[in-house]
Amino acid sequence: MSEQGLAAFLADGSVLPRESGISDRPMKGAVPFQSPAACKVTVTLPYHGPITGMGIKKGITLFVGGGYHGKSTILQALEMGVYNHIAGDGREYVITDPSAWKLRAEDGRSISHTDISPFINHLPNKKDTVHFSTEDASGSTSQAANLKEAVESGSKLLLIDEDTSATNFMIRDELMQKVICREEEPITPFIERVRSMYDDLGVSSIIVAGSSGSFFQIADTIIQMKEYIPYDITERAREAAASYPALKQQEHFPVSDNMRAPKANQALKKDPRLKMKTMGTNEMLLAKDAIELRYLEQLVDPEQTNALAYALKYLELNRMNGSRTVPQLLDDIEVLTASKGLSALYDKEYVRSGLAMPRRQEIAACLNRYRKLYFN
Repeated sequence: MSEQGLAAFLADGSVLPRESGISDRPMKGAVPFQSPAACKVTVTLPYHGPITGMGIKKGITLFVGGGYHGKSTILQALEMGVYNHIAGDGREYVITDPSAWKLRAEDGRSISHTDISPFINHLPNKKDTVHFSTEDASGSTSQAANLKEAVESGSKLLLIDEDTSATNFMIRDELMQKVICREEEPITPFIERVRSMYDDLGVSSIIVAGSSGSFFQIADTIIQMKEYIPYDITERAREAAASYPALKQQEHFPVSDNMRAPKANQALKKDPRLKMKTMGTNEMLLAKDAIELRYLEQLVDPEQTNALAYALKYLELNRMNGSRTVPQLLDDIEVLTASKGLSALYDKEYVRSGLAMPRRQEIAACLNRYRKLYFN
């Protein structure tokens, strides 16, 4: 994929829909995936031979179409494409950049010391958006923080569904800009930053949209889903968009000097028997502090949640010192587990359940949702 400049790949013949909302089995009788001719690529695998499918190039890709035609199904398959699949799953050769992050709004989450100023500035009461903190984020502030934290963790691909996004974060149409002037609106919408994010940061975006055609003007590739079959409509959509006023694009993505380096919660070091508890993939407790994980859609196994709890405890007790940045802390966990395994996270403790390795992105997300995250 990297050699061909691809952010994702979906093999022809893949069965993308699932059996039900509570089952990961492939749906019987589902329409097999078939790549549009313009996006078709062939790769040769050592123990498989040639395999053909849709190559999604790095940049900005837009999936559009009517309701129930397969847009969100494609995105959900790509979300899980960061993991390997067992034979018979139907998505064995749906492959996504391993750093891909499902970006969404997350009302009510806590945010600590995060620079959301590229998207949100001059808030009422002169609230600092370069070092933004809140115990109860709105849709737009949570999505801005989720994006910046994903980039901080090293993500190079954002997966975005219009249905789970904050509308005012994503777009701001011409009529609204005429009625509410730009100086009165603190939000610079994602649509004005998405191009510079790719040009300056190398962060690609795959976007699902069903109600707004604004993204036609900035997308590199536009795919229409019709009865679960993808069609390349890039040229037709661009011609239709040409008669509309050009969207304003921010020339460069701002470089942040907010290098977040959390310090330890000293109260935790007083109790060597620090208690932890996990509730599936929805929530975990460190001491008495709850960490909400239910909106981390790429966290798939309760044993990953168990490992997240031990990783957070390890960082609190051993690595957080106010000088090591968040990316350095993530590096510490990756280096430690790669050399010594997950058992290095819990020293000589008795572990009552299994552990499975979470991605770097989920470790960062857990850390960022910890309400006792302290900074100098």
